[in-house]
Amino acid sequence: MKKALKCLSLLMAALMVFSLAACGASAGGETNSSDSAASGAQQSTASSAGSQAPVTLTFTHMFPAGDTEGNAIAFRKSLDKFKSENPNITINEEPLSHDNYETKVRTLAAGNELPDIFIVKGSMTSMFIENKLINPVDDVINRDPEWKEAFLQGAFDDFVVDGKSYGIPFQMLNTHLIYYNKKLFSDAGITAFPSNWSEFTDAINKLKAKGIIPISLGNKGNWVAESCILSTLGDRYTGTDWFKSIKEKKGAKFTDPEFISALKALQDLAKMDAFNTDLNSIDNMQQKTAYYNGKAAMFMEGNWAISNVINDAPKDILDNTELALLPAVDGGKGDAMANSAGAAWAYNVNSELKGDKLAAAYKILKAVTDADYATVSVESNAFPASNPKNIDKSKLAPLSIKYLDLAAKIKPVPIYDAQLSADLIQVMNTGLQELLIDGISPEDLAKKIQAEYEK
Repeated sequence: MKKALKCLSLLMAALMVFSLAACGASAGGETNSSDSAASGAQQSTASSAGSQAPVTLTFTHMFPAGDTEGNAIAFRKSLDKFKSENPNITINEEPLSHDNYETKVRTLAAGNELPDIFIVKGSMTSMFIENKLINPVDDVINRDPEWKEAFLQGAFDDFVVDGKSYGIPFQMLNTHLIYYNKKLFSDAGITAFPSNWSEFTDAINKLKAKGIIPISLGNKGNWVAESCILSTLGDRYTGTDWFKSIKEKKGAKFTDPEFISALKALQDLAKMDAFNTDLNSIDNMQQKTAYYNGKAAMFMEGNWAISNVINDAPKDILDNTELALLPAVDGGKGDAMANSAGAAWAYNVNSELKGDKLAAAYKILKAVTDADYATVSVESNAFPASNPKNIDKSKLAPLSIKYLDLAAKIKPVPIYDAQLSADLIQVMNTGLQELLIDGISPEDLAKKIQAEYEK
């Protein structure tokens, strides 16, 4: 019983840790009568819960059947339950892989051909608003106190523009974790995970000497290097105040020495062969294959990969998997326990939806984001944006418990691609692909990013 209570307290600590990074945004703003579409949805959502009028909606998402990631498992279970309870609502789904989804939603937005329901990345929010593709969700959430109060503080931060929330979050992420095989470390003479950068590079050399790929990296989708490595590594060097200055345009620059140092540290890892040579040719799912096969000692990804490892890794690999963060760097201004964190992605509906279709769309989104969904999410070894109900603690896997223990100590800091503009992130991410194959210098990449920032 004590162990079960400890697991629950760790879970709540891990979920609550995100509130430390909150900027005060939480779908709690005052109702604005000009938000006519959302206002209409509020009124019809409550009244149409029992309506049997047939409605058909299109829903494009990134949770295909067979995906072993916890969010996908929880989504499928919750949506299937919703379908069985609401036979009058037909949902025509288009499930895509993460990378294919991100490409397609940008294309659909550019052509004004978005489906009825979709998922928006934090960095896309301003662009979607400017093109009048989405409306605020505050009114809808505020009209349903039980739904609203279930959300964690700070859950909406990545989707707030001018005090209004433009997305309904379903997850709270740490986008950076190092998954490592403690047996391969031990076999290479590494007795503990490195506590500083010098020890980290020394460990990489020891692993290479044993014929092991130190870090398996799949950056084909061009987001892993930035979201799962640089967002945290950058903070190690710059500190969080630098990012706040960038975000608020108060004087910091991407050409500042500390940010260039972060780019150089990442490139130096590539130059010392810390990564596989095909790092820009494989994706984040494929990067785990070498780890599962025992050919790689580490991979870096977010907490969503915990469920992948639990469900897909051979037992001996799973049993030897531990979790860590990038170590402290010499002369860095950031906290050694800082970790890029936030919701990153959220649901929204097409701004053209009205009436019964709009009400049905929000009814669906409640089913895949509320406290009941959060319970399914946690039991699927994922980490929701809402507080769960009645957790069956026996369903928490040991690796999830290891994460919760680590997460309780983490200091959340911003995820670059959740808070910076989509155009800037595109320049940064494609530039990182070049950086990792020595196709551009850290200084020149910093100049390219700064040039986009100043547009």
